[in-house]
Amino acid sequence: MTPRGEPTQNQAVRRIGGFIIGLLLIGVAVFVLARNKNDLNDALDAAQHASWWIIALVIVLPVANAAIVAVSFWILMRRLGNVPFGDMLALIGSAWMLNYLPMRPGLIGRLAFHKLVHGVSLKSSVAVSVALALMSGLAAAHMLIVGVAFAEGALVGAAALAATSVVVYFVAGLAADKSPAGAVPRHDLRAALLFRYIDMLVWAVRMWACFAIVGSELTPWAALLIAAAVQIAYLFPLTGAGLGVVEWAVGVVAAIVVVDATAEIGIAASLANRAAELLVVVPCGLAGSAYIAKRRSRSARARDSENSPNTDARET
Repeated sequence: MTPRGEPTQNQAVRRIGGFIIGLLLIGVAVFVLARNKNDLNDALDAAQHASWWIIALVIVLPVANAAIVAVSFWILMRRLGNVPFGDMLALIGSAWMLNYLPMRPGLIGRLAFHKLVHGVSLKSSVAVSVALALMSGLAAAHMLIVGVAFAEGALVGAAALAATSVVVYFVAGLAADKSPAGAVPRHDLRAALLFRYIDMLVWAVRMWACFAIVGSELTPWAALLIAAAVQIAYLFPLTGAGLGVVEWAVGVVAAIVVVDATAEIGIAASLANRAAELLVVVPCGLAGSAYIAKRRSRSARARDSENSPNTDARET
C-alpha cells in the first residue's frame, strides 16, 4: 500500500484477479454440485422440509459473528485512540459488505476512518489487523488439533486440550510483546483471542445448521473442525470474503470428517451459508456505511469549528 493506505497497481491487479478466481471457484462448485443429481436432489428436498428455526439460525448467526469480530477489534483499537464500540461495529458491518468487491474497499476504508476520525496511525491499525489474523490462525489451528484428538477418544482429546491450551496462552503473550505497533497489553490480546474462539464456536453452530438444512447431521467435533477450516480459509489472501475458498474448504473437510457426507454435500451446505450471509450482509453493510458517513461528517465539522477561532484570531 501507499502511505495513504491506497493499493498499488500490482496490489490492485492481484485483488481483481483474486475476485475473478473467487467467482470461478464458486462457479465450479455450483457445476460440481449440479452434476451430482442425487446429492443435489437430496439437498433440495431436505431444504424444503427444514425447520424454520434452523433456517433462522443460518440467517441470524452471521450477524452474531460480525458483532463478535467487532468486539475483538475494539478490545485492541480502544487503547490506540478514542474508538467507540458503535464506530467499530459500524466499520465491521460496512467492511463486511465492501470486502466482497474486487478492490476490498472495506479494509482500506476502515484504516482511513481510524486515521481521520480516531487519530490512529495506519501502522497501528494494520498491526491490529495482523495481530487478530494471527490470533484467528492460532485459534483455528488449536481447534483442528483438539478436534482430531477428540476423534481418537475423550481422554486423548482432554489431554490435548489441556496441553495445547497452555501453549496457546504463552504464544498469545509472546505475540503481544512483539506487536509491530508496540507492546500490546497481554490481557487485551488474550481477551481478543478469547472472542476469536467464541467466533469459531458460532461458526460451528452455523455449519451444523447449514448441514442440517441440506440433510446431513454433524457431530459437535465435526462442526468444530469444519469451522476451524473456515477460519483458515478466510485467512487465505487470494479472494475477498473467502469467496470460493470457503466453499471448497468446507466441501473437502466435510468429505474427510463427516461419515455420511460427500464433498458435494459440503459444498451445498457452504453455498446455503453463503446465500444466507448475502441476505444480511447487504442491509448490515448499508446501515454501517450510512453510520460511518454521518460520523465522518460530524467529525469534519468538529475539526472545522475547532480551527475557525484560530483563523479568526489571525485575521484580526
